[in-house]
Amino acid sequence: MPATQCVDQLRLVGPAGTNKVMAGELSRLAKRASIAQLLSTPKKQGLGTLIYPFDAQLAHVAVHYHRTSARVVWSLYSSTELRLEPLYAGLLPLVEQEQRPWLSQDMSISVTARGVEDFEAGERQVVGTVKNAIVEGAAAQGLRVRVDPAEPDVLLLVRMHEGTLTVSIDLAGRPMNQRGYRTATGPAPLRENLAAVMAMLARHDGKSEALLDPLAGSGTIPIEAASMARARPVWISPRAPACDRLAAFEAQTEAPRPLFGDTKPLCIANDEHPGAVAMCEQQIRRAGVEAFVQCRAGDFRDLDPDEVRQLCADRGFDPARGLILSNPPYGERLQNDQLWRLYEDLGDYCRRFRGWRAGFLVVNPDFERAFGGEPRIRKPLSNGPLRGYFLLYDL
Repeated sequence: MPATQCVDQLRLVGPAGTNKVMAGELSRLAKRASIAQLLSTPKKQGLGTLIYPFDAQLAHVAVHYHRTSARVVWSLYSSTELRLEPLYAGLLPLVEQEQRPWLSQDMSISVTARGVEDFEAGERQVVGTVKNAIVEGAAAQGLRVRVDPAEPDVLLLVRMHEGTLTVSIDLAGRPMNQRGYRTATGPAPLRENLAAVMAMLARHDGKSEALLDPLAGSGTIPIEAASMARARPVWISPRAPACDRLAAFEAQTEAPRPLFGDTKPLCIANDEHPGAVAMCEQQIRRAGVEAFVQCRAGDFRDLDPDEVRQLCADRGFDPARGLILSNPPYGERLQNDQLWRLYEDLGDYCRRFRGWRAGFLVVNPDFERAFGGEPRIRKPLSNGPLRGYFLLYDL
């Protein structure tokens, strides 16, 4: 096997520990899009990467609808070379002979590298070597490719895993969590794709059960849960994934629309801070889910469970079952005694919803003892640099 070779892979990259969640979501989307036959059992790389054979239809669905991933990429080349000269010598002829429709006249590129510490050169040198091989290889085909670090047509990612360097196209052109509906954030904001992971881990069924976030902040969890229930497109106009400009996707002409347009979820976003509620309402409208997410202002302790159940019944949901899903504060503004009392009160409040489930992404180690009870699921899950757990309780 040559040290440097072409590969043709679709990779979904997400937070550590989300391989099963990402695979489950893509399977659901592929079935609804009537392309389930394109979906094979993925290979797994580490705890947060799935690898499928590349197919433009499957990639189109993933980059437009897949909410739990952080990146959706098309891997083009791999190399086990650890020095610059052999890497360049291996990549150049592959680009010169490239037949896949991703290179085009006057296209612009940018290259970023990460995880290349084992390479016998610095990160900038690796970036420069890959960039030169692509620009010069395209030139051999008569194609002018220029470098534009700010606004490239194609963002190329160079990543290294267990001694193998991979060159991939970022099909979105930006992290998948940057949907376009978020207008502002508070401290340590919950990433949009992580909120989607929480909804998947809790097995939220938007057709049959309501969702309540009693500490919703700017509403990321209810927005993502409602959007996922309807399989709404990830991107909010004018944002669109970069792959829409690639020739490989020219045949995918249908405008993205909700794949589960017949699903009408009910999500309730409650927060006591007026500024957060105003931000939540704005982002709900930008996300296009105002018919499915209701904002409530006030302390969750004052939100009557019977009122919530009545709202469920009025909207055709079984009031005896549902999901409480939240990312409680971990102490950035509260003293320890205040935080302990908040967690205790949250536990007491949730247990008033007998028959429901309650899921939380928690960072503070005191949460479990203060909340009370034994979680059915305790799964490591981090919000960026903040190490935490996802806990799911039967109430």
